[in-house]
Amino acid sequence: MRTKTATISSKGQIVLPREVRERLGVGQGDEVEFVMDEQGIYLRPYREEKNPFVKWIGALRQGDETTEEFIRNSRHEGLTDEELHILRSGPGAQVFRIGPDGKEERV
Repeated sequence: MRTKTATISSKGQIVLPREVRERLGVGQGDEVEFVMDEQGIYLRPYREEKNPFVKWIGALRQGDETTEEFIRNSRHEGLTDEELHILRSGPGAQVFRIGPDGKEERV
């Protein structure tokens, strides 16, 4: 386990270390929440209480990739470490590859 520290300002503010922001996938303007229970206090990106899977209903249309391909792509299987690092750099990050034919393909 690694530890990072931050100093609390006179206004009760802290600056999250870069490594923590990257790991959480948050940036300027994003909200975080503090979850408190009997085990401790946890910091995580703020997520609305809506079911996160609702957005995927109807995602696969007739003729699109198979369910297995969709799952593999959702899990980013087959990506290099560098491509995974880019995808994890924050919300909205995308990776594109240029094929031998010169066409751009979203990974």
